[in-house]
Amino acid sequence: MLTEILKLLEERGAMSLKEIAQHFHSEIAAMEGMLGTLEKKGRIERLSTKCSKCKGCVEVRREDALIFKVSK
Repeated sequence: MLTEILKLLEERGAMSLKEIAQHFHSEIAAMEGMLGTLEKKGRIERLSTKCSKCKGCVEVRREDALIFKVSK
């Protein structure tokens, strides 16, 4: 599954945790663990995101705000 995640991110570019989980029909928590493994290995990186509406909005869901991309 880790290889498939890397292929997806290489093909589509940066994606949110939610988008990746939806693509693989996976639970958010399970996908977060796999992405964490890839991140620790240096294969992907987490991008910092900012809400376009405000600073520190509590309405943004974590799975939408966590964005990952393939490391270069």
